Amino acid sequence: METTKLPRARFNAKRPGSLVGNITAVLEYLSLLYAKTAPDADSPHETCTTCKGTGTIAGDIDPGSMIAPELSLQRGSVLLWAGTDCKPVAKIKALAAMIGIDFERPLDEQDKRFADILLYGYDAEPVSYVHKGKSFKSHYRGCAFDLQFMRDAGTASKGNLRAIAFFSTKAQCPACNGNEPKLERQAAALMGRSLQELWRLPVAELLRFVRQLPASPDDNARMITSEIAAEIESILTYLQKIGLKTLLRESQHVRPIHLGQIVPASPDVVAAARGM
Repeated sequence: METTKLPRARFNAKRPGSLVGNITAVLEYLSLLYAKTAPDADSPHETCTTCKGTGTIAGDIDPGSMIAPELSLQRGSVLLWAGTDCKPVAKIKALAAMIGIDFERPLDEQDKRFADILLYGYDAEPVSYVHKGKSFKSHYRGCAFDLQFMRDAGTASKGNLRAIAFFSTKAQCPACNGNEPKLERQAAALMGRSLQELWRLPVAELLRFVRQLPASPDDNARMITSEIAAEIESILTYLQKIGLKTLLRESQHVRPIHLGQIVPASPDVVAAARGM
């Protein structure tokens, strides 16, 4: 009997890891689920080597997709670093204490201009922070700049590359012009919904959808799809618990990212930060 090798290690709610990693895992598992249930799932075809069958390639960094305002900083509102233990996390926590961002309250319950600082940096004064027992002091340059820097530096880290792809706009693949068999499967409906529709459902609604998936009449297919669905359900249950509302979000913040310098926060944002 055929078994499915999941593309990632199984989710562990006690050690959930990177929030972006978990979100992209759900997106990948949903794609895999559609691939296994599509009518032509077993039909041989060549996959475009440029886009890996997605029909798109990464475009510019999209800062508007990098903040989850429904979450607190503690829960991971700065999505790029959520669930990791790196220097930017320690710096963000120190920055929050310095300028008055409540670390435990959702961002959308606080001054909306804080998101601008988290994305584009704070140049009014340097941030003193401690990471793994060592003290540091430097300006906070913003998560949008951090990601742009990693991409332009040619990072080889799988986690960084996954984040770059996730937080970038999508452009049509120039090699296949978007004409990939996988796209047809994405457009196919599962319980009346296409894959693209599922990606944009609220987390709670998507979790209900996955729990209601019908069992396949074929024993082999049922085992494969149930294994994938169970993994999706585990991750979505966790995402719902921490308060994440959507997997994908529309861009809301648009500002050029200037590599090599901190992007100054606007005067009113700095004034707001200092006054809180």
